[in-house]
Amino acid sequence: MNNRNLHLFLLLLIAFFAFVVNNGAIEANIMEARNLTTAREILQKNNWLEPTMNGELRLEKPPLPTWIAAVTMYFSGDENLSLLRLPAALAALLMVFFLFKLATELTEDKLLPFLVAGTASTSFYIFFMARDISWDIFCHSFMIGAIWLFHRGLKNKGNGWRELIGAGLLMGLSFLSKGPIPFYALLLPYLVARSFSYGWGGAADQKVGLTLMVLVALVVSFWWPITIWFSHPEFSAQVIQQESAAWLNRSTRPFYHYWSFPVQSGIWAIMATIALYYPYARPRIKRFGNYTFLVLWVAISVILLSLLPEKKERYLLPALLPLAMLTAFYFRSLIHTFQASVPPKSDLVILRVNTGLMALISFMIPVAVVLMLKGEGRPGTGLLLLIFILFWGLATFLAGAFLKKNPLWLWMGMVGMVLSVCITLMPLASKFAITNPEYRSYKELRHRADLKDVPFYFNGVILGKFIEVIWNCGHEVKAWNPAVQVQLPAALPIVFLSNEDPLKILPAEIQTNHRIEVIGHFDGNMGKKDENIGLSNYVTLIR
Repeated sequence: MNNRNLHLFLLLLIAFFAFVVNNGAIEANIMEARNLTTAREILQKNNWLEPTMNGELRLEKPPLPTWIAAVTMYFSGDENLSLLRLPAALAALLMVFFLFKLATELTEDKLLPFLVAGTASTSFYIFFMARDISWDIFCHSFMIGAIWLFHRGLKNKGNGWRELIGAGLLMGLSFLSKGPIPFYALLLPYLVARSFSYGWGGAADQKVGLTLMVLVALVVSFWWPITIWFSHPEFSAQVIQQESAAWLNRSTRPFYHYWSFPVQSGIWAIMATIALYYPYARPRIKRFGNYTFLVLWVAISVILLSLLPEKKERYLLPALLPLAMLTAFYFRSLIHTFQASVPPKSDLVILRVNTGLMALISFMIPVAVVLMLKGEGRPGTGLLLLIFILFWGLATFLAGAFLKKNPLWLWMGMVGMVLSVCITLMPLASKFAITNPEYRSYKELRHRADLKDVPFYFNGVILGKFIEVIWNCGHEVKAWNPAVQVQLPAALPIVFLSNEDPLKILPAEIQTNHRIEVIGHFDGNMGKKDENIGLSNYVTLIR
């Protein structure tokens, strides 16, 4: 199990099942819709430097992930969501590889880098964001790579300038993916934790390399923002003001909102929480690496994120990377303890409680699927049989880990559970998610040949989640309120979207002089009917 090539091969398999298999099962969310709509318009208008979203300048987010999405869309089209999400999966694979390499710098143990990368691959918010073609997975992947090269460069006294230049390049790509966020939430906590734990020995010998790193990072980071600033100075200033205000006034939560952050690691939550308990975990982990460094990195990241008024669970992704490392280090200490000697009673209790709990969950998952999905939503016989074989097989394996008191088997069983979810339950995700009986996707509009070159209009202000409508229908949608502007907004035909029945709001003159064809009522709300009124609209063709 100590063969490095075998570890890398197994990690490729884990990443493939965690990041790629059934990655198109869930519809695009609001963040993906923004990114993909902008990418589509980049291709339609061949405007890469000044991207637009629904015809309006889109400068709120740096463009690198959108450029990547546009390149993917150029080769794959805009229909196959699985292919469009592949760049996110590749970014996550890069993240896992960088974590693997960083772990080799932090420990001399041969098994630990594999445990680190495998734990990260199956941590909930990491593999979830790997299936989400938005910005977070790219910026934090580049930044963790920059941290690895930076750490390695400082260790190579006098000869680390190549690594430091590479770190500067990756920092720049990270900035081009989401601005200063990864610097604040991932790099800064690392630097502070390193200061307390390792110090800065070797930095004095790397003045040239560090200078080059900073210069490369600045050039790569700021060439696009500076270009845009000179092209659209007033609009750029407005965007900066809006984004700054959003961090202070949008989605505000109390300071302690993130205190339950280990939950976002999913199946590893219990073991991650135990690994954070300093008096217990430090003496066990310190034989394999610097426990203080890892726990400080996690803690400082969470504290810095907590200082920001705006809080969303996905913002915790940078804290989950060192947390995955810490969890893997704890597992390695358990493996050593149970192999080398009679384990302390506390370790035995923790191992058996977690192993028993995982075995029980694995056993109950197929039962829950049968009870929760009935009628048309129930999986076919073949898939149902596979669910029972995989999860009951894992339950048996975990029962063996319980009896044998084997932490490595527990780790393998937990990874297997996550991968089995991706293989068997992810295709059922839409059946769990779509509970609105009147759900009707706008995607059918993009497939109608008679609407291909027809302009779309909406009776209202185009805000928020309406971008999902724009992405799914495949058209730009402009605002037109017939109560204010009685004249038609463009040459006929046009498509008119409205929350209300169009026959009640279209002026009598338009109804009299034109053919009004109500295509139907579309509701993009997956949960409750009309939960978000912007997603629930009549679609009308006016000829």
